Amino acid sequence: MEPDFWHQRWQDKLIGFHQRNINLHLATFWSRLQIEPEEQVFVPLCGKSLDMLWLGERYSVLGVELSPIAVAEFFKENGLVATHRRQGAFSVSETDNLCLLCGDYFDLQPAQCQRVRAVYDRAAPRP
Repeated sequence: MEPDFWHQRWQDKLIGFHQRNINLHLATFWSRLQIEPEEQVFVPLCGKSLDMLWLGERYSVLGVELSPIAVAEFFKENGLVATHRRQGAFSVSETDNLCLLCGDYFDLQPAQCQRVRAVYDRAAPRP
C-alpha cells in the first residue's frame, strides 16, 4: 500500500481496523513473554490502538504510525498530554511511558529500537 492510501483512510475516517476495546488476548497471553517492567515494547503501525494504554501501564511503549491524525487522536481521546519534538524523519509525541513516532515505518533506524524487548502487533497475520 502507498502512504497516500493510509493518509486518505484516516482523513475519511475509514478505519474499520481500529478496535474500540483492548484486545482480550493481550492480557491473557502477554505474561508468557516474561517481559520485565523496565523493558520496551514496540507497536508497529500502531494507529490509535487502545492496546498501547494497557501496555503503557506496564512497560515503556514505542509505537510507529504514518498518520498524524491517528497519533493526535490517540492522545486526545485518551486525555493524555504529550510533549512533541522532531527526531530524524519522525515527529515524536510522548508521555512518561508512551512514545509515538509519526512517519514512515521504513525510516525507522536501529538506534531508535535499541531498548525494544518485545513486539506487539494485534493485526499481524498468523503463520
